[in-house]
Amino acid sequence: MAFPLPTLLPTIEELLQEVQWLDGLILITDSQRATFVSFSQVDPLLRRLRQRPKGPEVAEKLCMSLLESHGKGAAKPVLVFQGDGSFWLGVMGPAGANPHRHHAIAHLHRCLALKD
Repeated sequence: MAFPLPTLLPTIEELLQEVQWLDGLILITDSQRATFVSFSQVDPLLRRLRQRPKGPEVAEKLCMSLLESHGKGAAKPVLVFQGDGSFWLGVMGPAGANPHRHHAIAHLHRCLALKD
C-alpha cells in the first residue's frame, strides 16, 4: 500500500534529518502532523495503541519494526494511525539515502491527481 498522506512527505523528510542519530519512530495521528517518538517514549505509546481498535495488531507490528530498525542509522519506522484503527506502517530514511525517492513521490502525486 502506498503512503496515504503524500503531502506530509517533505515534513517527514525534514524531521528524519533532524533526528537521524536518535532511535525511535515517526508518528502521524488524526492531527496529520508528524512527530518523533523517542525509543524511551515507546512503551507509553504502545499502551495507548493497545486500547484502540486494531491497536494490539498495530502495536505488535510496530514493535517488530522498531526491533528491525534499531541501530540501523537514519531509517525510522513511520506509523500513520487513525482513530478508527486504520494504519500504515513503513520504514523511511532521509531523502539522500534513497536517490529514487523523489521520482517515486512525483509518480505518487501524478497518480493521486488522476484519481481526483
